[in-house]
Amino acid sequence: MRTALDPPANDDPKCAKFTRTEAVSCAYYSLVKNIHSLPSRLVAALAVGALTLAACGGGDDDSSSDSAADAPAEAPADAGGACPWAAGEVDLAGFLAEPCFADPYSGDMFPLDPGYITLLPAALATAGLDADLNAPGPVTLFVPTDAAFNTLLEQVGWTLEELLADTEVLTDVLNQHVVAGDVSATSAVSSDVEITASTGETMTLSLGDMGVGVKFCGDQMADIVHMDIDVSNGTVHIIDTVLLPSQGCMN
Repeated sequence: MRTALDPPANDDPKCAKFTRTEAVSCAYYSLVKNIHSLPSRLVAALAVGALTLAACGGGDDDSSSDSAADAPAEAPADAGGACPWAAGEVDLAGFLAEPCFADPYSGDMFPLDPGYITLLPAALATAGLDADLNAPGPVTLFVPTDAAFNTLLEQVGWTLEELLADTEVLTDVLNQHVVAGDVSATSAVSSDVEITASTGETMTLSLGDMGVGVKFCGDQMADIVHMDIDVSNGTVHIIDTVLLPSQGCMN
């Protein structure tokens, strides 16, 4: 796994205004240059699957960014019916193929809307990390919804194609969502729990205003909208925000 990003090229005019350390690439800055302007909780307010995204800082209509910042947290996308598998019966790959969530009271599994989680599997395949989904584990996978990806892309002015094309940045971002071992979100109800992502960075499971969330980049929070989904090789938590490595934090 890559642990550092290539330094920005000195002759690239897009990089000239940045004075960060050599560990940060121009491509990464392009993705995260507006992270400092995001609210502490990035809410998912865009239509799932919307791939035509406004450029950062402007466009024909600036109202989409404002509505995304003011919208309430996304509601569970329950597709109705019964989940085709029981808790612990499929691995991470099986979960992403047919995503379900666990009822917090009964523990029963129910299917999620088919359009709720599609971008993460595509990103994993592009980065060549999808084979790891069948590994013995255990691992804990934090799964951003499609709306979470689209919100981030709109805020930083990238298209999905641009993100998928930069496999180095993509790999770092994806590895931020993987934690070794089974990590229960309910364990953070009584006290904060520190966890270490595959990037080597420490994050914190913490009880916030919206329930248990993941603190990353210092004080940014990704809320867990579906927690403690049991698969055969680990645990899944569905989150409403894309986690970024610390290189993406803007002080």
